Amino acid sequence: MRRPPRATSTLSTGSLSTIILVAAWVLLGAGPVSASPVSGFPLPLPAPPQVTLDDVLPTPILDDPFFDRPEGLDTYPPGTVLRERPVRMRALPAAVVPHTARQFVVRSTDSAGRPIPVTATLVLPDSPWPGGPRPVVVYSMAIDSLGSRCTPSYRVVHDAVDIDVPPMLPVLLARGWAVLVPDHQGPHMAYAAGRLAGHAVLDSVRGLRAIAPELADAPLAMTGYSGGAIATGWAAQLQPTYAPDVRFTGAAAGGLPADLALLRTTMNGQLGSGLFLAATVGLAREYPQLLVLANPLAAVLAATPLKDQCTIALAATGIAMVPVEAFTTVPDPFEDPGVRQVLDDNRLGGQTPQTPMYLYHGSSQVFLGDEFIPESGVLALQQQWCAGGANVTYVPVWGEHLTAAVAGAPGMLDWIADRLAGVPASQGCP
Repeated sequence: MRRPPRATSTLSTGSLSTIILVAAWVLLGAGPVSASPVSGFPLPLPAPPQVTLDDVLPTPILDDPFFDRPEGLDTYPPGTVLRERPVRMRALPAAVVPHTARQFVVRSTDSAGRPIPVTATLVLPDSPWPGGPRPVVVYSMAIDSLGSRCTPSYRVVHDAVDIDVPPMLPVLLARGWAVLVPDHQGPHMAYAAGRLAGHAVLDSVRGLRAIAPELADAPLAMTGYSGGAIATGWAAQLQPTYAPDVRFTGAAAGGLPADLALLRTTMNGQLGSGLFLAATVGLAREYPQLLVLANPLAAVLAATPLKDQCTIALAATGIAMVPVEAFTTVPDPFEDPGVRQVLDDNRLGGQTPQTPMYLYHGSSQVFLGDEFIPESGVLALQQQWCAGGANVTYVPVWGEHLTAAVAGAPGMLDWIADRLAGVPASQGCP
């Protein structure tokens, strides 16, 4: 069977032309009527297209049946493994580490409590582990993408190179740890939807215990940076109520967007606008009530390959510095009650983690500082979690958003190693 063409990061000339024309129509204030070239009388234009959920959802994966949606999801409890297979990672650099791997589909829950399938990959290094069960690290990659083929479980077996900065998967494997990589954006690639991401991580851990029972009692920690930190933070926060059967020795999150509302001043309409707009689409996939604010330009964009792009292509569109207001029917969508409710629903801090937390962030107090994710959000989260009784260590590091991921990695790895070795976390709250 011939495979369908894969989405690429290059838009067609026709798509770009359409976007430019519609953008000019919207931004130049074209009226709702058009003059007839014959009579000079105004003729009504058709009503602007309405954006629906189907319009913004990603194109499904068609060349790998493993990712097909299972039937009867509502008949299984969260954490049930519905499908599994052995795989060999192909994508570099992680593939250079001798390993065995299994992928599985687990029943999870979206932000509204509906059943969804979540895929995940468990990777075990071939190197022996000296004594006791091999520790497991749940690594939530910064997926930060909209396309289905951008999800980690697809990339590691189908792509030649897997872009991850820094490349933490081979680093974690080189330490001898088993690594669980959940596809935490879910089947609709709902980028920035925190509650869904937390559920996906926790149910992936439940699935891990079913497909690898020898690891069921292994020490368990988790980590993630940026978009992966969203999943890590929400999994830690939701664990006491959503998955009390899952226990972590510690969780580390770097570059954490704890409060998405803060990004309005640091990413919207600026160089980070490409990923900010992608996160807006991701949230609209999980909260389709947001689509009532979409204007005709948003409807055109929904029909282009942009909705199937991965993080590099999406980040590159930020050079245009287009604000989200260009795609809405209201001048200030951030004042819309529905938007405020979605932002509130995805703000960390409403529940208290039971596991020790390690937060690190690019800070101007050290050097440069994170230009996209305000440090103030992480500091406020630490105070809120500490007030609830959590143990939260915060470490400011040098660098902006990308270099801080590298600068903070050694300290994060040492902290994770201590937790997996059974060393109690020192009190981090001020």
